[in-house]
Amino acid sequence: MITRKEKREREKNKNFFFEFVKIQRHFFKEFTNTLKKIKDPRHQSYITYGAETILYTILLKNAFGIDSMRSMTERFNKEECIKNVKKVLGLKQLEELPHYDTINDFLSKLDGKELEKVRTYMIKALLKKRCFESYRISDKYWLIVVDGTGINHSK
Repeated sequence: MITRKEKREREKNKNFFFEFVKIQRHFFKEFTNTLKKIKDPRHQSYITYGAETILYTILLKNAFGIDSMRSMTERFNKEECIKNVKKVLGLKQLEELPHYDTINDFLSKLDGKELEKVRTYMIKALLKKRCFESYRISDKYWLIVVDGTGINHSK
C-alpha cells in the first residue's frame, strides 16, 4: 500500500499534460484531425481561434478537473500551456488560448451534431482497439451504462 505522501512524491515530477497526450495519441490517433473537421458556425471574419483550439481547451479543462471556466482561463494563461496546445494541434500560430467568453459564445452556436461526430469517432476508435472486450456479457452483448445524474433527481 502506498501512502499519500509517497504518491505526492511520485507525482511531483510527472508531466500530466505529456501523459494525457500519450493516452490521446494511443487511443485516438486522428483526434485533432477530427476536431479540425468541426463546422464552425461563427462568422469567418471574426474568428481568432479555430474550433479545434476551443474544443481542445475545453477537453483539457474537464480532463484536469478544473471546475470553472474562469479558473480554466487563469490556469491556462501560461506560455508553456499555449506552446503545448499549439504543438499538439499542429497549429502554425497560437499566441493565446481562448477566453471563457469566447468558448461560451462558440458553444452556444455550435450544432450538437458536430460534437456527436467527435463522440462517434472516439467510440469507434475504442471498439476498433477492442478496449471493451472484457466487458461483454456472454461474449456476445455489450454492457451499456447510462449516467442520468443531473438530468433527473428527487429528494
